Amino acid sequence: MYAKHAVMEYIPGGAWTGEQTAAIIERMKALDAEHGFGFYPIVRKRSAALIGHAGLGYLERTPEVEIAYVLDDTCWGQGFATEVARALIAHAFTRIGLERVVAVAFPANQRSVSVMQRAGMTLVGKAFHFGTDVVKYEAKLGR
Repeated sequence: MYAKHAVMEYIPGGAWTGEQTAAIIERMKALDAEHGFGFYPIVRKRSAALIGHAGLGYLERTPEVEIAYVLDDTCWGQGFATEVARALIAHAFTRIGLERVVAVAFPANQRSVSVMQRAGMTLVGKAFHFGTDVVKYEAKLGR
């Protein structure tokens, strides 16, 4: 899935090679040990198929913790990303003890923006990350 242009269109750097995928997966594993949170595989219950990854990480050289997700295009439109985003917000607040999390998307990535909205996040406004303009959403504890 990480080699698919459609899946990686809005991921900085675009599609990954096999080598890049392996290195990034190793980095995802290390983040949990470093920070107590990281990125994890999304596995479909019914088939045990890997359909993406999601998690929490520090937003590009900031102290803000970001929710991020990548889902295979064969699973788009089925509510998986929204379910994952809601679970990550709950996890951030109840298990990790955060009071705020953010998410960013390229303005043209309406699918991701819709996921943030359905997950209950509110618009912060425009921001600049990953070398480009993005929209930023947030979820706050108690809101």
